[in-house]
Formats: sequence, C-alpha cells, structure tokens
Amino acid sequence: MMRVVWWSAVMLGLGVVGGLIWFWLAEPGEWEFTELGLVRSEGEVRAQFAVIVVFVLIGVVLCFGWGSIAGHVLRDIGWRLVPVFAVVAGVAGLIAWRVGVALGPSDPRDAADNLSIGDRLPAQLAIDAVAPFLVWPMFALAGLLLAAWLDRSEDVSRPP
Repeated sequence: MMRVVWWSAVMLGLGVVGGLIWFWLAEPGEWEFTELGLVRSEGEVRAQFAVIVVFVLIGVVLCFGWGSIAGHVLRDIGWRLVPVFAVVAGVAGLIAWRVGVALGPSDPRDAADNLSIGDRLPAQLAIDAVAPFLVWPMFALAGLLLAAWLDRSEDVSRPP
C-alpha cells in the first residue's frame, strides 16, 4: 500500500512539474483595449486554443510515462490500480492547471480600469472545457494498459 501512495505522490509532483512546463511553454494570446472594451482577434483565439493543446500534450506525455512505469512496478496489485490511476492523474491535471493559472498572467479584465486605447494585455492561461482534463487520466490508464500487456507477454514467455 505504501508503494501505491509513493507512486501517487510522484504523479501529484508531476502535476506541479506539468503546471510549470505549461506556464513556460504556453503562449497565450493578447487582448486589446478598444472603444468597445477588451477584444481579441481571430489569431488571438487560435493562440488560446494552442494553450489548451500544450496542456493536453503535457498531460499525454507525463501520464502515459507515469502510468507505464508505475503500472509495471505495481503490477502485483492488479485491477485495483485502475481507479487509483484515474483519480490520481485527474488530480494531477487539476494541480497542473492551478499552477499554470497562478503563475501565468492575471485576468486582463482586472486591469481594464487603468488602460488606454490600444493597450495590449496577455490573456490568462485558461482551460475552458472538461475534455483537456480527461486526457490526463485516459493516458495514465493507457500507460497502465501498456504495462499490463507487456508484463503479460513476459509471463507467457516464461515456461511453467
């Protein structure tokens, strides 16, 4: 049981690392202050989508790697790893999101009172859908599945 707790703590730590990487790699679009208030161009909306893609790719890499390694090391625990991996990877995704939002630019609407026409502000790192968060547990489970499949092939190749 302590091994499961230790590997879970590793994944939560990877959530913090993922948030730092997201903050470092993501390039949010910019808002421009006009007579109409804060507006974004189509290009800036694409930049927001790219921020989400970076978050998803970080989750894919971290969770698949962790799921594969932890699944191999913890293989003797069996099916009980499935809900543990799903929950821990989901929480790690939430941690990564919160770290990125906390370190990234603040919400431009907070500074709207002190702006002049033409001023540009970076958009906040944001995830505005549920699906990017679901990628984290899905790929942790895919890693677990790969580990189980590879470990099974080891068992089959050994004679009884």
